[in-house]
Amino acid sequence: MSAAVVPKVLESCTLIYVEIDENSNKVWKGSVLEDGSFLAQWGRVGSQLQSTSDEFGSVILAKYQLARMKRQKLRKGYTEAQIIEADRPINVTVGAEELDAIAARQIHHGEDERARQLIRYLVETNIHQIVSQTKITYHVETGTWRTPLGLVTPNAIALARQYLLQIAEGNNKNSLTFGRLVSQYLRLIPQNLGKKLDDSVFRSLNELQRQQEILDALDAALQLTPKTIEEGENVFECKIRRVPGSIEWGREKFREIRTLYESTINANHLAANYKLKRVYEVDIPSMRRAFDVKASKIDNVKLHWHGTKASNLLSIFQKGLIIPPADAVQCTGRMFGNGIYGSEQSTKALNYATNYWNASGNGNQRVFMLLCEFAMGREYHPKNWSRSFPRPGYDSTNVQPGVAGVINQESIVYSIDQVNIKYLCEFEED
Repeated sequence: MSAAVVPKVLESCTLIYVEIDENSNKVWKGSVLEDGSFLAQWGRVGSQLQSTSDEFGSVILAKYQLARMKRQKLRKGYTEAQIIEADRPINVTVGAEELDAIAARQIHHGEDERARQLIRYLVETNIHQIVSQTKITYHVETGTWRTPLGLVTPNAIALARQYLLQIAEGNNKNSLTFGRLVSQYLRLIPQNLGKKLDDSVFRSLNELQRQQEILDALDAALQLTPKTIEEGENVFECKIRRVPGSIEWGREKFREIRTLYESTINANHLAANYKLKRVYEVDIPSMRRAFDVKASKIDNVKLHWHGTKASNLLSIFQKGLIIPPADAVQCTGRMFGNGIYGSEQSTKALNYATNYWNASGNGNQRVFMLLCEFAMGREYHPKNWSRSFPRPGYDSTNVQPGVAGVINQESIVYSIDQVNIKYLCEFEED
């Protein structure tokens, strides 16, 4: 007995309706099949969909039915989902085994197995950051990121960023406007908010930062595509080498960095009980070259600590450190302007890696900190807090403890070419 032949889908459309105030999280999908039938599917996002099929005996009539149903749904407030349908050509995927292999191949680590293990961990952490906090799943067989409605696309992520920014800006506005923004965001990045949708969670700064980190992780993962590989494009222009403890120069470098770390520990910080365990040399050539040009002009180069979570490192190795737009979600709390922040005080920066300052991250991640060169140039030393930074005629801001309510030293530069990552340091709680 031969198996039944499934008719090919010739055309399809996926519409979504998410409205916080109505507790609605619905999807409708219409498909025209090559045998002239029309298939309609509907239900709650993430749940088993109901379906019905109508036999028209004509592809033209089936397409007319799709167009008619689509118009009806759009008039009711549905919108087209920003996805790639499963039956369309897909060029934004990468095999699961390649996700790790590409990073390992393009982040140069020589024969250093410890560095290779680090890269594998960063890839796994990047995946976990996404799948553990959303309804987005990672399909091992195909290497694709899929929402309950379809594959995540770069355009969907870009649009989600715009909505997230509007959500942050509209936090104090009327609940109707705020709810609509959250509804639009959830149409792109479905969230596990239970049977009852509640937008109040998006009024939390920690939640907004968590959503930003999810989008960053998705962006980094989606850069690893067959297209970029086929065209010979290097997603990662980066070298990592563990500072070895088996030879003298490695032991000396480790002791030097450990002394720098321990000499600036603030015993009052929760991170004060962390010990330096491993050091990796990092070289991002484009970052280093830009820094060398800038530093040769303004001078005054200092070593500063910059704390970050492990789930951010894959993106940093891809793009270097960035300065988000002044109104971006992650810029909240930047007292001295929109720039890259570092500190002479090690545990001040390490608190960022251990989620002391920002509770949005995964507390089970390994703990890392970057040791960076900062080209400070002409420093501005504020005596009190001001809204205007950077100050005209200055290249950086150096804030000493006790100024403007600041307890720990902070250094801020306002151009990405004023920072160069030298070392990645790993810490463990004592």
